[in-house]
Amino acid sequence: MNKNTYREFLEFVAFEPEELETATEEWIKASQILGLAEEDIRYAMEEYIPDNWDVKFLGVRKIVGAVIREAIDLTKAKDYKKDGVKVVYGILPAILSNYMAIKVSGGDRVYVGFPDIFLAKVLNAFFHKLDPFLENAEQNGMSYGCRHCALNKTRITAKMQDVIPSPDIIWTWGLNCDEGPKTDEFINCYFDDDWNVEITRIPHDTYWGDCDSDNEERIDYLADQLNHSVRVVEETVGFKVTPESLKAASTATRQYAMKIAQLNSMCMKADPFPIGGNVLSILGSPLSMPYNTGLKHMEGAVDILIKEVKADIKNGVGILEKGAPRVGVYFTPYCVPWVDTIFRENGVALGFSLISVVTKKAMMKPMKYKDDPYRIVAEQWLRSAAGGNMGYEFETWVDKVETFKPDAMLMGFFDFDRWLGAHQKMGTMYVEEKTGVPHFYMEADFWEDRDYSAEGLRTRIESICQVAKMNKKMKEMGK
Repeated sequence: MNKNTYREFLEFVAFEPEELETATEEWIKASQILGLAEEDIRYAMEEYIPDNWDVKFLGVRKIVGAVIREAIDLTKAKDYKKDGVKVVYGILPAILSNYMAIKVSGGDRVYVGFPDIFLAKVLNAFFHKLDPFLENAEQNGMSYGCRHCALNKTRITAKMQDVIPSPDIIWTWGLNCDEGPKTDEFINCYFDDDWNVEITRIPHDTYWGDCDSDNEERIDYLADQLNHSVRVVEETVGFKVTPESLKAASTATRQYAMKIAQLNSMCMKADPFPIGGNVLSILGSPLSMPYNTGLKHMEGAVDILIKEVKADIKNGVGILEKGAPRVGVYFTPYCVPWVDTIFRENGVALGFSLISVVTKKAMMKPMKYKDDPYRIVAEQWLRSAAGGNMGYEFETWVDKVETFKPDAMLMGFFDFDRWLGAHQKMGTMYVEEKTGVPHFYMEADFWEDRDYSAEGLRTRIESICQVAKMNKKMKEMGK
């Protein structure tokens, strides 16, 4: 093993010189736990990351570095638990501020993370090396043919192969996905009696088009569910999650979200388009999973990136030539980053992601709750793209498409998900009819690419790019 390879990688992702010695030793150990060999590190540094990520930006390299820091920290969770630190896990989709509040209240007394999505993100987005986790789960009960979610498979393997310890509690959710809670029951029944689960659910029983955040009874119901689950977590970890911690977590989340919205808006107004969709997509990940290491590294990277992008916009520099079309996406599949690369090779930029941007119309709608932290969080969730009524969510998509005016929209990459896969197909037809913007649905997987290859999707992507180019030309001609 060449220690310099690991050190060079950390230099590449913008670790500071004074931390390299200690961080290199930790990264070597973490890589072994994650199943990353030296050749995987070299391949990522020299080929996969430069080919698929805008590494000319220091901010982008620091974003990758922030993810690597959290990956290193994840592999320390077993040691943390041995030292008496309480371990709390969660899954997607969840309400992030609740987990951040646990961390704010507990500090170094608690580890808080979503190990499955983080493993999927770091292993596939930067190393293209998630497959062994998925294949192991498929050999142990999660049938390949049933198209189960890669995150649930990853969680199973992470436990089975001792990558992560059993949590003191995993606070899991049935707000959208019903397979997540069932996977934790599966782990408890088959692999680990100590896999302690708390489940929060809400029924999908409102009328089509209702704005759930306008329904006080629904807000009260979700707020009570959150309050109950927090009490269960408190009893398990042995400390109180204070209302002040929840308010602080909500404020931090909102502050970070506004920076992401600023960057997205800046990019969509720029010509030429300044940065790839992979970056804009992965920047939103701290809004859907807690970083036990905190937001400071990611937020610092975003601050740098905003300055760099502003400079490029001022100088007329972009990833494609001026006038190139841009395609909006439900959520750019950053775990399969070559999708963005192929679009760019065909002269089209993947722009904003629907669940990452905020419009003026949405920001102008006042929040009703100011004092009760659980009702504040419940209202935020029920108003969000992930938490709202399906019909209402489609109307928010219409607002975003009309606001940011893409030349086409790309939906899909959720064919593994019984909820998101179905409603995206419906939303694709609905929003295209309302806006007149061409919409495309791609049967694929956000998290992994074993069922489709770059060459397999290239022709499909080329066709979408041709339509986007023709649509843009017709708009310019006033047709």
